[in-house]
Amino acid sequence: MERAILRAVFLGATLALTGCWTAPIASVRPKGEPRLIQGGIAVESTKDAAIVQSIDAGARTIVVQYPADATRATYRVGPKVSDFDRIKAGDKVEATMAQELTVYVLKNGQLPVAGGPPRAVKSDARVLMVDPSYRLLTLQYPNGRNETFKVGLDVKLLEMEAGDDVVIRTSEAVALEVEKP
Repeated sequence: MERAILRAVFLGATLALTGCWTAPIASVRPKGEPRLIQGGIAVESTKDAAIVQSIDAGARTIVVQYPADATRATYRVGPKVSDFDRIKAGDKVEATMAQELTVYVLKNGQLPVAGGPPRAVKSDARVLMVDPSYRLLTLQYPNGRNETFKVGLDVKLLEMEAGDDVVIRTSEAVALEVEKP
C-alpha cells in the first residue's frame, strides 16, 4: 500500500515538473543598447543536400539548388575539397561551408553609426541559446530551423543572449560529399 502511494506521489511530482519547462525562443528583445557584439566568428556548417546545377572548374565555383524551397546558391569551392573534378551536374551533394558570424544587438533592424544616420542590418538568424560552459552557440533561422555551433575561446559568449541578431557570411565550401544514388 505504501509503495502504491509513493509511486502515485512520485508520478504526480514528475508530471507537475514537466509542465514547468518551456522551449527557448529567439524572438525576445535582447537587453542593452544597439551595438556590435562581435564579428569574425569562424564556424563550419553542413548544408542540406542539394542538386548540382553547374560547375566552373576554372573558377572553382559550384551552383546548387535546394529541393526544399527551389533556391539556388553559388559557392566557391576551397582548395581542400578533394575529387572536385569528379562532381558533375545532377549529382546530389552535401556541402560543409566555412562561415563567419557577426552578432549584433539591433533596434528595429538598425545599428547606430557615430556621427551619421543609423545603418540597416539584414539579419540571417537570431541567437536562440548560449552555453558558455561547452562553448556552444545555437542559432534559429527564419524558417524555424536551429543550428548549434562549437565556437572558439575568443568568442564573447557571455555578452550574447537569446534574440541577438546574427549576420552570416559564407566564404567557401570546405567539403563536398556526393550522395550515392
